[in-house]
Amino acid sequence: MKFTINFKIKFWESLGKVLLLLTFTFLPLVLNIIIAIIPAENKITALTEKIIPGEMLAYCLSFIAPLFIFFLTTHGTSFKLPALKFVFIASFIIYLLALILTLIAKNSLISGIDFKPGHRDLYFWLALCSLICALLLRLYAAYQDSRFSDYKSESDKQQEKFNKDFKSSLG
Repeated sequence: MKFTINFKIKFWESLGKVLLLLTFTFLPLVLNIIIAIIPAENKITALTEKIIPGEMLAYCLSFIAPLFIFFLTTHGTSFKLPALKFVFIASFIIYLLALILTLIAKNSLISGIDFKPGHRDLYFWLALCSLICALLLRLYAAYQDSRFSDYKSESDKQQEKFNKDFKSSLG
């Protein structure tokens, strides 16, 4: 019962952090879309013209990069992350794919993969799926980070208590 309550609290706190991050990250894009849609006659065309797969890939890179710092922080501790190998490999693949696609788009190496709006091809769907996966991985990392913080504080308390008890037993 305590685990379920603790999970719910940590999950909703983590979701709140990620949603706040998303709000500030996507605010310029949303405002740009709103400004473009207001005067437009065809709202759907105006919307699709503002969504650029290259921007989604840039967001992927910014969401996934901090995950690697989290992995480095928890590495070597006795704190266990569930599905660590899978999450690390998925994060690394998405990061690498987003980086490669961004480089291809920036340098126009492959026709159709660029920073122009209006794509509805494999490039667009890869960027969208990568963004969704990056958001889910960021939520996972925020949740695990809150668990790790609790683990570290509890571990520090136990160490202090042990040191205090040991000192009192000596003298």
